[in-house]
Amino acid sequence: MMEDSRARRHTTEVLFEFVAGGEDPLTRAMTPEPALITMRGDIQGEVFRLRPGRQLIGRRPECDIRLRERSVSGIHAEVVRSQNGVVIKDLASTNGTLVNGARVDNAMVLTQGTLVRIGSCVFKFVDSLLDVEFTEALHEKGITDPLTGAYNKAYASARLAYMLDTASAAHPVSAIAFDYDDFKRINDAEGHAAGDVALRACTELVRNTCIRAADLFVRLGGDEFAVILPDTPHAVDVHLADQIRICIAGTAYRVTASFGVCCATSHTKPEEFLALADRLLYRAKFGGRNRVIAE
Repeated sequence: MMEDSRARRHTTEVLFEFVAGGEDPLTRAMTPEPALITMRGDIQGEVFRLRPGRQLIGRRPECDIRLRERSVSGIHAEVVRSQNGVVIKDLASTNGTLVNGARVDNAMVLTQGTLVRIGSCVFKFVDSLLDVEFTEALHEKGITDPLTGAYNKAYASARLAYMLDTASAAHPVSAIAFDYDDFKRINDAEGHAAGDVALRACTELVRNTCIRAADLFVRLGGDEFAVILPDTPHAVDVHLADQIRICIAGTAYRVTASFGVCCATSHTKPEEFLALADRLLYRAKFGGRNRVIAE
């Protein structure tokens, strides 16, 4: 019951913030914006806006809407958006495509509120800019850390799984784990509120000066963070880790950080990959702090 109450408060807060700013909600509600919202799947609440033309749904990397569930076929279904609306069609998938519980044999028109089942994944079709923007705002709030604005570990692990599925020598995936060395000193001397201010300021500086657009910046917990870097070779990730180290050491808060860096060139489980980066991080800590250890 307590979790349900927190979830309702969370949704109400987002709704209040969302309605209070921007264009008139009624105008947005009447503006068409077709999308599929993930109700059950790899990342619940994720919104897939449907652009004009054909989009493939399936597990293969080339799919426009890519899913990882094993019950989903490589090329499972297609959605086509035209001036006449949006239709969905099954592409001879193993487990079929269902619309409102009925199996799709031919192209079927999607309407507001339609439920689409792709394997074990369930989506809700909406065609309202208000629904899309509100769901995106709610989703964004649910996947980010409220103190620092970094992504949370659950979301980052889900995104990392997609990257590692297709990791190769040509498309390496790197991880930088780092932990601030000196925040306990700030918390003990000035209180946890001051520590939060310092942590927020240092993290914002790192995000604004060192993190690239394609990277995932993650708060793993406490003072520990990670950066997930797609299509990034080992030499580049080590250089970026050292840039972050120098950036943190140069702040007015007189803190440093220790770093562990690893790179995957083949399929690896997300938890194993992050655990390796974490072990390297603690080697850096026990080796003297304010340094980068890579493997």
